[in-house]
Amino acid sequence: MLLVDDHELVAEALRHALDKEPDLVVVGHATTVEDGVQAARDLHPDLVLMDFELPDGRGTDATARIKQERPQTTVVMLTSQADGAVLAAALEAGCSGFVAKSANFGELAGAIRSVLAGEVRVPSSLLEQLAAFLRPRPAKLGSDLTPRELEVLRLLAQGKSTVAIMQALVVSIHTVRNHIRNILTKLNAQSRLEAVTVAARQGLIAPGASGPG
Repeated sequence: MLLVDDHELVAEALRHALDKEPDLVVVGHATTVEDGVQAARDLHPDLVLMDFELPDGRGTDATARIKQERPQTTVVMLTSQADGAVLAAALEAGCSGFVAKSANFGELAGAIRSVLAGEVRVPSSLLEQLAAFLRPRPAKLGSDLTPRELEVLRLLAQGKSTVAIMQALVVSIHTVRNHIRNILTKLNAQSRLEAVTVAARQGLIAPGASGPG
């Protein structure tokens, strides 16, 4: 476990308490965003216990960079700023746990063990606030395509005509045209070729497929 906290007394107290736990080992301590990211690179910790406010930035910045380089590293945010906005920022940065500094050590150790076991731990008292601060995430373009529409899309990518698709799927030409119209709408495309290009970019079909002729 790596500790990232610029308060030496807090970090020392945490290290002392955590090292007493038979299944928790502190491998290092950093005091800034930059040092925390570098220490994660050098020490390969399973978990980072991250403070929110650091001298050169926020723990969420460090978390996002660590998770980008080492997605398997779990991060628990430990902060005195326990509110919905900070919790939302922590979760969006990639934290798996969130513990207020006002919590007791048993709660902290429990949260650490839970996230190491693959769970997400946040204070239940903050869940109501959380929804107000999480940014809405737009659905991935094409995520609402039906299995049959994806099938038609793959045939379009192979250069099949409307008639050829009708014959391949054993449906009416009216049905094929409806599917193609829905595909264009859902992919925000103006043509079949654009739809195929967008679908390949989104990973919906294999890239490099020849477009419709």
